[in-house]
Amino acid sequence: MKRKYRKIARKSSRFVGANDETLQFQFNREELLAMLNGQLETLAGRIGRVVAMGMLEDEVLMLCGEPGKHRADRQQTRYGYDPGWIIMNGQKLAIERPRVRSTKGKGEVVLRRYGQMQDPGSMPKAVLKRMLRGVSCRNYEGVVDTAEAGFGIKKSSVGRALQRSLAAEVRELTTRRWDGVRFLVIYIDATPYVGESMVVALGITERGDKHILALRQGATENARVCTDLLSDLTERGVTPEAMTLFVLDGGKALRAAVDRVWGEYALVQRCQLHKRRDIQGYLNEDYWPELRRRLNEAYQEIDYEQALASLRDTVKWLRGINPHAANSLEEGLVETLTVVWLKVPALLRKSLNNTNVIESVIGSMELITRRVTNWQEGEMRQQWCGGGLLHIEEHLHRVPGYRHLPRLREKLDALAHEKGLDSKTRVA
Repeated sequence: MKRKYRKIARKSSRFVGANDETLQFQFNREELLAMLNGQLETLAGRIGRVVAMGMLEDEVLMLCGEPGKHRADRQQTRYGYDPGWIIMNGQKLAIERPRVRSTKGKGEVVLRRYGQMQDPGSMPKAVLKRMLRGVSCRNYEGVVDTAEAGFGIKKSSVGRALQRSLAAEVRELTTRRWDGVRFLVIYIDATPYVGESMVVALGITERGDKHILALRQGATENARVCTDLLSDLTERGVTPEAMTLFVLDGGKALRAAVDRVWGEYALVQRCQLHKRRDIQGYLNEDYWPELRRRLNEAYQEIDYEQALASLRDTVKWLRGINPHAANSLEEGLVETLTVVWLKVPALLRKSLNNTNVIESVIGSMELITRRVTNWQEGEMRQQWCGGGLLHIEEHLHRVPGYRHLPRLREKLDALAHEKGLDSKTRVA
């Protein structure tokens, strides 16, 4: 049966210009006011359709020339319109697709821009953006920026698009390279995540930029998982042969992994907040204010020897209350003062003497994925965690006190020289 093609004559043009980098769109005042009477999302959808149609008509104009004007060398001709669709803002949107045919008997000419507007990669990215903002698959149809002529999106379509996008996000996170980038500071932390343990690494460049470096999923926070994470970083271009400050929460597995992979090139700053909480666990709450005062006095000290003496006095004070509390402070005591020893300025020190930088990132990631309930085995945890982390990374600000980071780099490189280490630091 011969197909009936729809040939529709356009009443008016909504754009001006061809063979030009600029397209000018014209809206009738009454029509625009009518659009404004509807919801803002509907207005955006209608304008988006007009822009898309204008771009397609512009391509037809470049191929076929002005309508009604004869061209002896013309190789394409207009052939009406057919129902079509594009993807806009994560939604399929119905349009009237202009058609062009060859005058040489070669059939229909494919419009390049129409193919670009149907790019299947645009929908998964938009879907992921909405899902990471807390929209469930079940409710996506109700909150998508629905345009009047939209086809609508069902839960199954969203799920497939989301799965593709999350898989791509994890691949990006686990394969992107860092050749030539110097990370002065690396935070590592682990968090329980839906029955598993997720170990995350975050790096700070000399400019103060924050980057999610790696993610590892394991049954627990153990040395093997942490070592594999750091080894993977070195394989992707992060040099272990430049003096680096590691900020850790005090876990033995993380500390052992850093020693194993970075060796003498690692300086460790133990989280002062974790240390205080560990000690408080051995004390009656009546002692907490005095403990806080003593620790703050030492940690805010400018002179390293004075800070060290202050902490040792606190150990003696604690031994008279609870020996286990004193032992807790003595364990890793020197590493809680690394930023004092490096003479890091106060503003930058506030970001480097604890793991709040990475813990806030992990907390935001957990907040993003809190709506997921039907967890499956396999890569689902890592996909959601990785997708959430990369989404958060886009919005991270530079670390407070970043202007002091070049001085920190000088001190780290000077320390490597003093130790006789052959620094192979690459310029960021």
